[in-house]
Amino acid sequence: MMGKRRGFTLIELLVVIAIIALLMAILMPALNRARELGRRSVCLGNLKQLALAWVMYADENDGDLVNGRLGQDRVLNNVVVEESWVRKVNSNWNQRQQIYGTGNQDEGIQNGALWEFIKNPKVYRCPAGQVGHMVNYLIVDSMNGIAQTNTRADQVWANNRGDLTKTSSKLVFVDIGRVWNSSYHVYYHQGQWADPPSIRHRDGVTVSYADAHSVYIKWKAAETVEAGKNTQRNINFTPTTPEGRMDLQQFQKEVYGRLGYTP
Repeated sequence: MMGKRRGFTLIELLVVIAIIALLMAILMPALNRARELGRRSVCLGNLKQLALAWVMYADENDGDLVNGRLGQDRVLNNVVVEESWVRKVNSNWNQRQQIYGTGNQDEGIQNGALWEFIKNPKVYRCPAGQVGHMVNYLIVDSMNGIAQTNTRADQVWANNRGDLTKTSSKLVFVDIGRVWNSSYHVYYHQGQWADPPSIRHRDGVTVSYADAHSVYIKWKAAETVEAGKNTQRNINFTPTTPEGRMDLQQFQKEVYGRLGYTP
């Protein structure tokens, strides 16, 4: 006759639980990194597709760049002369809400000037973005967005692709992690961050360029990352460390091609 099978003792169960907890503590950071790498890869693909659509729009419009101010058509004498790449279609637009009213969020995308070239709303949103955000990307000021001080006079603001040189180093789209009804504000004439730097992807930002390639930029300075936690516009943050100034100046150079001030 077989003996009665002995069960686990409480101590043995606690040991097993402790081992599982230890393994989870070891594996979770690696799993989180893998998940972030996957999301970042999709985000970079989105940015590349948006940049390609941006190029195709210019190719079909005699080189003219799409209006870079999200949600803001350019109007002259009550006539729309430039449609925004994502359009405002009702009165509920509110940059503070970071959402697009209460209706169909895809409507603004589908009414935008780039929809003809990229008819997938998911491409306009980072997979790491918050549910409810209409888009997660913005076009930078210099690409037919808001003309910052001295940018027209110094010919570093463009509204035609023929104005651009070294397209492989000129930023167009930025994953900002928020929804704002304008272009992404970057100062040209002063050593400050205008809009906060994006830090969604492990203290770095994903971007795409005028030649339609996309990359991930890792910020070097802790103060850059801290500034990126600010959820307001026009933070006017001045870096105080060499690394922080390097982050800002490199970004400004990729937006405008050069600095509009003496560091």
